Amino acid sequence: MGLRNVFGNKPIPRLLDFLLVHRFWDYPISELENATGVSYRTLQSVVPMLVKNGILTETRMVANAKFYSLNLESEAVKKLDEFALQADIEFGITAATDKTTKKATALAASPV
Repeated sequence: MGLRNVFGNKPIPRLLDFLLVHRFWDYPISELENATGVSYRTLQSVVPMLVKNGILTETRMVANAKFYSLNLESEAVKKLDEFALQADIEFGITAATDKTTKKATALAASPV
């Protein structure tokens, strides 16, 4: 979850990380709430902003529910995807290095 690694566990990075992983699907706000843990009320304000900025697109309407997905044609979304992937790679390397360092330090400090 690359964007959350960089920007913290905030609503927009949580939403975008979820949608980057599930890029070929569309979701109503209620499902986005369940999947991301972001409150419905927050999503009601964030999703239209992301649609207005071209990050999300409204794909269809079922009954009264609007469905949204990432705008995969957007250059900004393509760059976000690259950034999230790179952040995952770097965070994974950093996390692995930190774990190795902690284990080595613990082993060095423990009596034999």
